[in-house]
Amino acid sequence: MESPSAWPYQPVDNGFRTVGWEWIGGEVRERYVTGPLAAAGFGYLAEIIDSVLTSGVRDRLWVSTAMHDLTIVPANADEWESIFVVSPANYPLLRGHMGLAFWSERRRLEYRQYLVEDAVDAFWEMVEEKFGIRR
Repeated sequence: MESPSAWPYQPVDNGFRTVGWEWIGGEVRERYVTGPLAAAGFGYLAEIIDSVLTSGVRDRLWVSTAMHDLTIVPANADEWESIFVVSPANYPLLRGHMGLAFWSERRRLEYRQYLVEDAVDAFWEMVEEKFGIRR
């Protein structure tokens, strides 16, 4: 198996190692909280990012973003596994809900929907369940 250090979304040599969560948080806030897409209902992405930034374990979680979603992996993983914070722009969701998906090379894909107001707690419950990391 290829080492997780070779994963394409690992923050390497481009400044992400020190500013990944902050940079993505700034982009998300600018786009979905104060910017032109504020009405889209993706503000929970900023809430999740802010909770990671204040958690004390952000160095144990790596993040990437694409098309309104977040991809989170454990920094010291022994296997390929990811949590995806899925937006309504990319996957059908019930109104007022957000999605969390989990994928691992040894476990099946899981997909769950939660009320937007429960996004932060649901995210951390999945991080603890799947990665064993508590905030």
